[in-house]
Amino acid sequence: MRRWHALLLAAVLMLAAAGVHADGDAPVRSMLVRWVGAVPLLSFSAEDFVTAKVAEKLNGGLPQRIVTRVYAYLEPGDEPITVTVLSCRIAYDLWEGLYRVQVQTESSDRSFAVDDLRAVMRLCLDVRALSIGTSEQFARHRGKRVYFAALLELNPLSRDTVQRIQRWLSKSGDGQLRGDAFFGSFVSIFVSRGMGSAEHSLGFRSESFAIPP
Repeated sequence: MRRWHALLLAAVLMLAAAGVHADGDAPVRSMLVRWVGAVPLLSFSAEDFVTAKVAEKLNGGLPQRIVTRVYAYLEPGDEPITVTVLSCRIAYDLWEGLYRVQVQTESSDRSFAVDDLRAVMRLCLDVRALSIGTSEQFARHRGKRVYFAALLELNPLSRDTVQRIQRWLSKSGDGQLRGDAFFGSFVSIFVSRGMGSAEHSLGFRSESFAIPP
């Protein structure tokens, strides 16, 4: 598939860990969840997303993009009830020795200039109090248990993927899935797809949490 250089999204996650387990499940990682009313605010780190090869690309001078999707699933069940999307566009300025980072979500678009890769990782892979979904989406499931799953990708190669994410960021903002298979089941996203549509991928899920009554 062809590379693309379309304007995208921005922001990113954090945690640490591996890819999909051999048993067809995503690894479980710790996430901090704070509820504001019925809306969860998620905090986690995925700084281990940056391997030696990823660091080499980020330092190469060409724009790179890290796209993150975070899903909420009722437990038991593997159909998402809501999702949020974040993205980071990173370009290393070889002349000035600076990383120029654009971070986008459904509700914000911010730009930064930082002088080291650790600062890039904090901006893009250290998530703090990320809001997902609306109070109405979770309130209807009060007392049930929910888990969250994150998928991070470096330079998604599919043009269709890029266009879908761009549409999501420009037209959504409410976490509604609208029957789009792109935001499909846990199995289709984290297992069957094999995380093979990007130059580098990382997927994991949280433990389950009770939705406040």
